[in-house]
Amino acid sequence: MVPSGLVKLIKQNFNRGMDGAGASIGRPCSFTVGAALDLGASDMDREIKTLRKKIEAGADFALTQPVFDPSVVRAFLKRYTELHGPLNLPLLVGSLPLASARHADFLHNEVPGIALTDAVRDRMKLAGDQGRREGIRIAQEILLQVRDVAAGVYVMPPFGRFDTAAEVFSVLR
Repeated sequence: MVPSGLVKLIKQNFNRGMDGAGASIGRPCSFTVGAALDLGASDMDREIKTLRKKIEAGADFALTQPVFDPSVVRAFLKRYTELHGPLNLPLLVGSLPLASARHADFLHNEVPGIALTDAVRDRMKLAGDQGRREGIRIAQEILLQVRDVAAGVYVMPPFGRFDTAAEVFSVLR
């Protein structure tokens, strides 16, 4: 099933009390549906087309992959606006604070859909054993740079370090 098909199944069937074949499931569900969005996709227009299908199917908000370059957010939104007008869907930007240079290199080289800038990777290398602290600073800087164009930011704390998420958000005090 394509992602927009899943959104449609949830919003137009389950939330109306029907299964995929139109048979009753007893009572309606009340799911809120988020749609994945890859801001750094190699074919931005194709990613926008996919997002449009998810919106038409009923997506309530979009969640991005972790962002390490705020200009990617602005470039995506600019292109979306050129093609379709302003994005009228809440955009939640992903933040994954880096823990070390090794963590940064792993994400950049091994995880599809995640790309770190050379500047971010260089900062993490220079941070040495203060990598966690530098990763939090980078995440805070990005949060401050996207907060005017995003409906929100969600933090994926590395290695279960939930205190890291709190430290990222502390910049908003």
